[in-house]
Amino acid sequence: MLIVDDDKFERDGVRFLVEKYGFDLEIAETGSGEGAISYLDHHDVDILLSDIRMKGMDGLQLAEKVRESGRPIKVIFMSAYGEFEYAQRAISLEAVRYLLKPVQVGEFIKVLSHVIQQCEQERLQKEKQERMQQAYLKEVRFEKQKILTNLILGQAVKEPVPMPISSICGYSLIRMLMLTSRSRLFDREDFEVKLAEAVDRGSELIHLNEFQGLLLVEAAADESVEVFTELGQEIINRVKEDYGQNMMVAVSGPIDESNQLYQAYQELEPLLEISFFLEEGTVLQANRTVPTGEGDMMASVNDAMEEIKQYIQLSRWSIVRLRFEQLFDTVQNCKQLSVVYIKYVCMEIVRSIFDVTSGIQPGSFKKELEKINNAARLHDLRRVMQAILDEHIPSGEGYRDGMPKAIEEVVRMIHTKYQTDLSLEWLAKQVYLSPSYLSYLFKKEKGISINKFITMYRMEKAKELLLTTNRKIIDISQDVGYSNFPYFSSLFKSHYGVSPSQYRGDQ
Repeated sequence: MLIVDDDKFERDGVRFLVEKYGFDLEIAETGSGEGAISYLDHHDVDILLSDIRMKGMDGLQLAEKVRESGRPIKVIFMSAYGEFEYAQRAISLEAVRYLLKPVQVGEFIKVLSHVIQQCEQERLQKEKQERMQQAYLKEVRFEKQKILTNLILGQAVKEPVPMPISSICGYSLIRMLMLTSRSRLFDREDFEVKLAEAVDRGSELIHLNEFQGLLLVEAAADESVEVFTELGQEIINRVKEDYGQNMMVAVSGPIDESNQLYQAYQELEPLLEISFFLEEGTVLQANRTVPTGEGDMMASVNDAMEEIKQYIQLSRWSIVRLRFEQLFDTVQNCKQLSVVYIKYVCMEIVRSIFDVTSGIQPGSFKKELEKINNAARLHDLRRVMQAILDEHIPSGEGYRDGMPKAIEEVVRMIHTKYQTDLSLEWLAKQVYLSPSYLSYLFKKEKGISINKFITMYRMEKAKELLLTTNRKIIDISQDVGYSNFPYFSSLFKSHYGVSPSQYRGDQ
């Protein structure tokens, strides 16, 4: 209750009566109508007990402001004046009661008890209405989710009539995000709330099971798929932060009609198989797959497997390790082969290793096969295979030294043969790697491409020759592997900001 009276003595008297007769009210007070308006702007009030005659804004003007604001506040007026015009205006402003000063204790108790009872009844009625509204909305949402789920899973009528997606979920355009976790998440009580906070736009979550759900997200026509890829990453980060769990997210194309839901789901569902090949915490996009045919890729992987098995027979363990890594990188980038086939390839490689190193020992061999079979994702399988190779390949030619040694050999050849027409193909052949894999591996180990490394080394040598010799610049160009002198000069200037002749003259 807010008490408004410019007489402090009157305010104290009301507070005294409230406390003396045990009314369960939280009391606030102010000495002016302006002060009351300021207080109401920042606080909720159930009962306003105001004097009528005050300096500045009087009680009637205050009540008028309260009614204009639409606040459901019970107004009680107090005044030492009993003129009819005041009572008449009090009625027009929907005042609950009109008390004359000096206030009679009995009348005060009666009026305040009645008003508090009204407030309580209205509170209970409001709560009842809110419960009914929540039940109604819950039923509406259930029906909406049922319709959406049937459309997504293709369980609607045989030939559904196309209709705007807005007629079902209220958004003119949506994107479908498939959320998948290896741990139970979707049945957590607070999951939907936290998910909505991460999304921060209109959305509808369709639960498929405890590990998977579909999020229908409001979209705009001018929003690219990258916007929703970033949103997927935000969801992944939030889930990781809140639950310590990883998640995969797949993003569909734009959907504006109901009959597109089933198609979008069919495009996203196969991505669950691809998730085996990816690190956890990945965002995928529908219809963004490598165009290589599955049959061609399977033949390529099969050839690689046979090649690895041949190197195993020859005990060329460094090459076995390198070709194994190359095989896994190829498979990871392809994302088209079945999990079963990849595991079969790994099992065949392990079988060959056992044949060569110690013969098939049923117990040990079966144990390794179980490890391969239980791998949930490609990077898990890769670690399992690396551990098997570490355990069963003879020591002295370890895999962990294989890749650095191959790159060291390439670097050594660049240092000694930089004057010649070095090619990626030639370098790759010297270390028994494919050009594409050598390029990948070199970038991974050195942080720059192999071609950039060669150029940088040649430029360093050119700079050294310019400073330490009197040879003609055109000859220096030849010395560092560039027969095209203008190209050499241009390349040098792009690296050092000056031409070779200017560099030599500046030093």
